[in-house]
Amino acid sequence: MKLISNLLFALFLITGCTPGGESANDFRFSTPEEPGFSSDLSAGLDDFFNRVVEEEKISGAVALIARDGAIVLEQSWGWQNVEDEHPMEIHHLFRIASMTKAITSFAILQLYDEGLLEFDDAVEMYIPEFADPTVLTSFDRESGSYEFRPASRSITLHDLLLHTSGLAYSFTHPYLGALYSTREIPAILAKRGVTLEPVMARLGEIPLAHDPGARYTYGLSSDVLGRVVEVVSGLTLADYVDKHIFEPLGMNDTGFYLHGRQEDLTTLYTFQNGSLVPVPPGPSFNTDAQVEDGYTYYAGGAGLLSTARDYFTFLQMILNGGEWNGNRIISQKVLEFMTEDLVGDLWDDDGHSYGFAIRRDEHAVEGKRPPCTLYWGGAFQTSYWIDPANNLIVVMKTQMTNSPYAREINDGFERIIYSAL
Repeated sequence: MKLISNLLFALFLITGCTPGGESANDFRFSTPEEPGFSSDLSAGLDDFFNRVVEEEKISGAVALIARDGAIVLEQSWGWQNVEDEHPMEIHHLFRIASMTKAITSFAILQLYDEGLLEFDDAVEMYIPEFADPTVLTSFDRESGSYEFRPASRSITLHDLLLHTSGLAYSFTHPYLGALYSTREIPAILAKRGVTLEPVMARLGEIPLAHDPGARYTYGLSSDVLGRVVEVVSGLTLADYVDKHIFEPLGMNDTGFYLHGRQEDLTTLYTFQNGSLVPVPPGPSFNTDAQVEDGYTYYAGGAGLLSTARDYFTFLQMILNGGEWNGNRIISQKVLEFMTEDLVGDLWDDDGHSYGFAIRRDEHAVEGKRPPCTLYWGGAFQTSYWIDPANNLIVVMKTQMTNSPYAREINDGFERIIYSAL
């Protein structure tokens, strides 16, 4: 298989180990060596991604790495579409799934910054169906019947921002997943014409996995936050993030709905009998829905399309303390809610802020991202992190689902980067 590799370098202004300092200006060109990478970085990533594409562990990838004011590498490997041998290019669109969550959380923080909501507000203030929540106590798989009890208190926006609300996904709580399916609660994509309002209303009537604030459960909390943004702002979530986040940041290739961009959308792949195969569009999971007419389900937890460069721009704004090209879109003080570990002992895996996971000391591994790194990823094997200690931002995007090689790809990619520092 012929492999395509496109390499661009650009210089970019990054400030400090924590958000703050001067705002960034235009992208500029540089080499990896100028901000302190060894020459092994580009060659190591070339060898790595060319190999995993050749072995058909991924269809293709785009990576962007920035350090000390420089985008030192922005490169693509492999194929946007394997069957047609369309080479991957850095401007191609990816379904970023849960990388959406940080942007929805940021929208909530903007509204807080404007005095339009409080983090201890009960969700039923904005979505009445969340009043008097209940907790699932038993579930019969055969009949689908279940029992529940009253929850100890209402869900707050704080709970939603930290994923301690008791809302789940099917893969974090199969019993609730069955109830979500029965009530047509989508996790990412929905049928044509579906909107957030009725879906979130139905979700509010379904029992929770546990009492609000009792522990961390990854789930649909960010989708509910998306609906809160709509109620408070009077705009759809798509229109709000376009107006208040993407336009000020110049993120022209990011959105819940990018009509007419089929040619730029990367094909989503899975594995069948050990081979790469495209995920076929279906009525409830149309992989092309976000570039077709009539798509209206703006999932705040998983629904965005974006490019590596655009998402980097969002992360750079975070490092700048809420500012981009001299344009402040949130106060630095409020932005600290996104950079501080607020989850306490409710999550065993790591720390968590209002928007990002945070690597704790006890989970740091030699040769990989250090403590205080902000990070997350998406179900279709996309990932990012901000490493303040090394003034480092990394974005990596593939388009795979249910891959047995995801851990191998992510681990290998990360180790190459840190070995070159």
